[in-house]
Amino acid sequence: MKRIIAFALALCLMICLGACQAESTASTEDSSAPPSSSITPNISPEIPSGPAPQLNLITGAPLGEGLAEGDRPVAILVSNTQSNIPQRGLAGADALFEMVTEGGITRLMALYADKDAVPQTGPVRSARDQHLQFAMPMNSIIVHIGASIYAENLLNHYRYATVNGLYLGTTSFWFDEGRQNAGYATEHCWFTDAGLIAAGIEKSQIATTGASQQLFDFIPYDSAPVIPETGDAAEVSFSFSDVSPVSLSFDAESSRYLKNAFGAPQMDELTGTQLAFDNVLILFAPVALKSPEDPNNIVTDFTLTNGTGYYCYGGKYRAVRWVKGNPEDALHILDEDGSVLPINVGKSYVAVVGTEWEGTLTFNGVSPTGAAPDAETAGADGEAGAATEQG
Repeated sequence: MKRIIAFALALCLMICLGACQAESTASTEDSSAPPSSSITPNISPEIPSGPAPQLNLITGAPLGEGLAEGDRPVAILVSNTQSNIPQRGLAGADALFEMVTEGGITRLMALYADKDAVPQTGPVRSARDQHLQFAMPMNSIIVHIGASIYAENLLNHYRYATVNGLYLGTTSFWFDEGRQNAGYATEHCWFTDAGLIAAGIEKSQIATTGASQQLFDFIPYDSAPVIPETGDAAEVSFSFSDVSPVSLSFDAESSRYLKNAFGAPQMDELTGTQLAFDNVLILFAPVALKSPEDPNNIVTDFTLTNGTGYYCYGGKYRAVRWVKGNPEDALHILDEDGSVLPINVGKSYVAVVGTEWEGTLTFNGVSPTGAAPDAETAGADGEAGAATEQG
């Protein structure tokens, strides 16, 4: 009976995600892309090159117990719509990226330095190329269920093997029937963890060690933190879109920023705690549509070469610049003079926000530019409207 149930769940996953994949593929004019089945799972990534840093790639801290130089981190794509929260496992992540996908909704990418300590995490969703461009420079083992055709093209170009539920099914992903019975859509009931990821790595013959680049240029872990000096940032508020407001409040007791989404604390269902971060980076980038002439294609296109933004730490903020470039290039944070700005050691939240939403950003209710926040889009603590998540 257990085998029958497992098979049925795997079949459900394949049907559901196959439909999602077809929808995503149909929304693009790129008919020359190879089918997803052409991905060769046992080919090692071509990037990055050079030795792996002798520290936690994601936090800048010393390598913890169980971690060794060259261990590849894990990047998991997680749903983030108002109807699909709370998520699980995000409180255990070493860093969290948030970027808009379609229809104004956002998707999260949770980064874990220790693949053997990943908690139950999810709901796991499909990959988008904008997220991958921050995971690949670290040589992350990317965990997802399906992908947009643009993400597939990127992975194929770099011959980058991933733990993909579209092929691995219940080998690497667990279906939560209780969550489905509670009213969540089937595609938002799939989770993974360290053991399931390990099974997918083994089945797909993915290397677990290799050269890597660190997430940021960190200050030495034995140095005192550097507090930004521009202004106060006890309360940080902005919007990715009119349906994806975010705010963060600095908690002096823990010396961390607590994250809110959709006007309420963003909680981890496993731990019952609010998501908390040492570093907060809000980076602005041009965001357009992949094929604006196609009314059925609402997939976003990020220009991830360089831009401006803000760095928050210890209840203070400062303006920064950022540079990246190619998908395999690491992210570098710069000061306003163009010199590398080392980031403090710790957990980080990185929001990559469209430049057209820059006017929604406030620190302690005041725009850093001195202009009044956009009245139509600055409601980062208000109720968000409905949005449909694709893939």
